[in-house]
Amino acid sequence: MFNQIFSSKRRIFIVTLVVIFLLICIFSIFITLSRQGKLPVVFSIVPSSARITLENNTIGSGTQYLTAGSYKIKVEQPGFDSQEKTIVVTDKKKQNVVAVSLTPQSDDAKKWAEKNQKAYKDNETFGGLEAQENGQYFRSRFPIIEKLPYTDPYYKIAYRTNGDDIIITIDTDSPRYRYFAVQKIRELGFNPTDYTIDFKQFKNPLEVTHE
Repeated sequence: MFNQIFSSKRRIFIVTLVVIFLLICIFSIFITLSRQGKLPVVFSIVPSSARITLENNTIGSGTQYLTAGSYKIKVEQPGFDSQEKTIVVTDKKKQNVVAVSLTPQSDDAKKWAEKNQKAYKDNETFGGLEAQENGQYFRSRFPIIEKLPYTDPYYKIAYRTNGDDIIITIDTDSPRYRYFAVQKIRELGFNPTDYTIDFKQFKNPLEVTHE
């Protein structure tokens, strides 16, 4: 009688272990398949409870898995200024990091920020890592930015990022020096036609001004 009870419990125990093992295997396979072709992206957000919207989908802070590409994100929390930014996820970076620290506006938010200065300080490390990875990525793709900004007494050549691309900016109000700036890009060893160029202070001579 005792042996039968013991044997029955032993079988139940073994079956339970097998079921748990199978569930773990199934879960592991599911996680692996769901992450296939995706890259880990670390979202470091302060406050950590802030809402993160990525292309109209809400995600959490911490590590998320995304396919390579450019994404628009918005981070918001009641009492704080919201922030929007475009991120680039790519296997060309050693790490994909997104760091956002929201600025408090309400009295309660300011009190929270005062008590959580360490969280803001720690997030500066992630912000520095994000800037470093982005800088290396864009420099490898667009060597011209190693030469920029270039400042002349009559014009300035700089750049800004635009998602996964860059836009060259030429700042001068003189058509003559806009031409010289474009020629300077050639002298630096780059083809201006390879880039989108934004001419600052440009005025259309055909535009009619109404007094």
